[in-house]
Amino acid sequence: MQIKPITLSIVIVAFSILASCKVILIGAYDQVTDQGIQKIQTDVSQLLITLKKNLVNNNASANQYSNFDKTYSAIEGEVESLNIRCKALPKYSIVVGQLGAVNKNIIDLESLHKIDDFKAIRDTSIMNNVLSTLEVQFTAMVSLQNGLKNEKN
Repeated sequence: MQIKPITLSIVIVAFSILASCKVILIGAYDQVTDQGIQKIQTDVSQLLITLKKNLVNNNASANQYSNFDKTYSAIEGEVESLNIRCKALPKYSIVVGQLGAVNKNIIDLESLHKIDDFKAIRDTSIMNNVLSTLEVQFTAMVSLQNGLKNEKN
């Protein structure tokens, strides 16, 4: 079977067009999202560092949940607000997923905090695990935003 030159030309042009198309899996950089992620990351870091310092300083009473309930609510509100924004942005499902994972870990931390106000935790190993988990998540989120920002420039 012989391929006609016109058919071969069409196939070559079609492949060339497809090869030159840029596949975009995520939307464009959004400065408000970037700043929101950084704000949440700062607030969560401050919360965790405060809790950890109280444990290190043998001041477990300072870690009573009632001292932090408004902080948790504020952080969860920031995450939810940013989540709503990201759901409205085209191709931001990756960021929505990242926010969901962070939110779950914050809710889990809050649940743990409510259990006897951390009195059962006499060392900082659990706090270190939570801190490192959230650090990895925030590093991924910030790296993604930096990549989008650099793509924009």
